[in-house]
Amino acid sequence: MTAAIISFAPLVPGEPLPAPNSGAGRELYWHGTTPSGAPIQATIANDIKVDGSQFSCVNCHRPSGFGGSEGGKFVPPVTGPVLFSPRQLNRNRIYTKLFEESQPTGFAADVRKPRMRPAYTGQTLAGALRNGVDPAGRKLDPQMPRYDLGDPDVANLVAYLKTLSAVPSPGVDSEVIHFATVVSDDADPRERDAVIKTVSAFVGWMNRATDGYRKRPGFSPNHMSELASAFRNWKLHVWELHGHSETWSEQIRRQYDIQPVFAVVSGLVHGAWSPIGEFCDANQLPCVFPNTELPKTRDAENAYSIYFSRGLTLEGEVLARYLGRQYPRMARLALVHSNDPYGTTPVDAFRRATSSGIPDERIQEFEFSNAAELKEIIRKLASSANKFDALVLWPGDRVDAALTALSKWQPKIKVITLPSDALAEERPEKLGALAGSLLFVYPYELPSAYHPRSFLVRQWMHAQHLDITFPRLQFQTYYAMTMVEFALDQVHDDFYRDYFIEGIEHEAENNLNIGTHPTLALGPGQRFASKGAYIVRSDSKIPGGLRAVSDWIVP
Repeated sequence: MTAAIISFAPLVPGEPLPAPNSGAGRELYWHGTTPSGAPIQATIANDIKVDGSQFSCVNCHRPSGFGGSEGGKFVPPVTGPVLFSPRQLNRNRIYTKLFEESQPTGFAADVRKPRMRPAYTGQTLAGALRNGVDPAGRKLDPQMPRYDLGDPDVANLVAYLKTLSAVPSPGVDSEVIHFATVVSDDADPRERDAVIKTVSAFVGWMNRATDGYRKRPGFSPNHMSELASAFRNWKLHVWELHGHSETWSEQIRRQYDIQPVFAVVSGLVHGAWSPIGEFCDANQLPCVFPNTELPKTRDAENAYSIYFSRGLTLEGEVLARYLGRQYPRMARLALVHSNDPYGTTPVDAFRRATSSGIPDERIQEFEFSNAAELKEIIRKLASSANKFDALVLWPGDRVDAALTALSKWQPKIKVITLPSDALAEERPEKLGALAGSLLFVYPYELPSAYHPRSFLVRQWMHAQHLDITFPRLQFQTYYAMTMVEFALDQVHDDFYRDYFIEGIEHEAENNLNIGTHPTLALGPGQRFASKGAYIVRSDSKIPGGLRAVSDWIVP
């Protein structure tokens, strides 16, 4: 079977391509479309017809242009500095793929091929894209699409590729790579302190290792000497935010202007993370696994903020799915929530998820702004002649008030639900007979589960003299720092933020779970590593005191 050749009039040697448009080239690279919006046509595996929406460049070569490994195939870089220069051997760029990935037998041999070639030009790139021939006259892999591209399309793509990962990202110099962690002054001071201490301990630990490599450059085998150019000391900046969240973006801007950082990592604020997430997305600044129940969920795909889960939005959807399945004939539901984001966010998600399962006329909503109003709502529900089948509570910061009122009034309602953070304050002895009937949304791993890596993390914290006061919070913070460490191993000295994020996507799929969630994984462009939650109830008779009453629910 012979390769399909796209019929085009050949370019005249030396004749310039049409005036380029890098914006149109970006659309072609990302979406496989021409300036008219029409998808380009292509052929793969010699005779399979596809269009650009199915096989756009970014799908394999990634946003950074550095490629990687895809389906057991090596995908080479197509960034401007690499593509439009003669091919050079760079062991650093293939080190991880050779020695730290599980790949098919032929992969290592394929990666080791030198593939020496002259620098691409616009004309030779057109030949590669249309006919699958590189500047040295070699045939490219048949899985590389042969695109039906006109001369203006090629010119546009060339213009865009010349900008792709062409300038190293801010926050890095020859000696230091800068990171920030973001905390707010109204976050729980004990939790905030635990996060900052964990991040600081990890930075210190990494710098001690880096200093050892730098002070003894000849101590190791040759491959470590080659990697020495990637070593940087880590510099941590703690960005503390004050006052109302509407001012946070400007506060971050001022601190970023003083010292740009390569990435924001971990962190803890009281309230929605959106101001920080929007700043990071707008400035193409990676934001790596902050500790938040209120992440920025809108327009998250391929953005620069990476989260553990969708937080309270996920909890609202999971609860709606569970109630719809377990109680399909539910007559009436009382929906009680605070009037802040910790109440309105899950309620909005719950409402959207129940729109086709529980009609609005069967849901009565109660909103409160303080503890007294919450207690009065629960008192009235407990004494009302209008009986409810379920009470769904999103108390925000007023968990203790909710539990006190439930304990006092003991409403005779078949199902009473609370969010996951209520488990930190729930006391079975305080609630009496009601304790066993409470249900909680729980987007974490069950206490009875076994994760070997969690023991290593605990050992590391003891070695760093860290008191483990908030295990989940500190373990999540450690995981965020680990993702930075291993992503930088992939990046080596190609310090481009998009490439760094692709390293995090890749590493999240490896066996690095610290036990806080059943699974943590990211596909290309995904920004939420954990996708579901359990519904649980207290049970003092089993290890950990929690019993799952549902499977892991992914809405």
